[in-house]
Amino acid sequence: VFTCTGAMEPIIDRAKVEGVLQRRTMMVDISVPRNIDADTDQHPLASVFNVDDLEAVVAANQAKRRRVAEEAEALLFEELAAFELWQNSLCTVPMISRLQNRAEQIRQQEIQRAVKRLNGLTTKEREVVERLSKGIVNKLLHGPLLHLRTVDTVEERTRTVQSVAEMFGLSDEQSSSD
Repeated sequence: VFTCTGAMEPIIDRAKVEGVLQRRTMMVDISVPRNIDADTDQHPLASVFNVDDLEAVVAANQAKRRRVAEEAEALLFEELAAFELWQNSLCTVPMISRLQNRAEQIRQQEIQRAVKRLNGLTTKEREVVERLSKGIVNKLLHGPLLHLRTVDTVEERTRTVQSVAEMFGLSDEQSSSD
């Protein structure tokens, strides 16, 4: 039931709804002055809301939306920082690729030399040697690759890329081989 009239006194009160209400009924009074008397809310089947109640609900909803918006904004800033870190780390991808390629090249050369010396390796033994060499290369490269991916500032990243290039003899390699 919604009420909004120009009446100067309540037009609905508890006595008028007594015996009339058969089920739970919501009554919303948006009139000023009120059309539904405050005692009507005492009836067990009546739920009465007025302009003040609605304003309180609106204020509570606004506060909740404000809190949710602040949480969303904080999450957005966290994700933005993570994205910027990732985006900035992309400049290290060519060096990571060069380092991995160089390590694989060395691994393959050493495998070929070892296989020649170990004449008569079975397929299974050859697979063991392959896995062993890959495991060693991966473990050796893990630290440098992780460091390259996680350096924060552009200056640090540039210095790190140069240092890795020098340490692993990649300085003179063309970036077109990436």
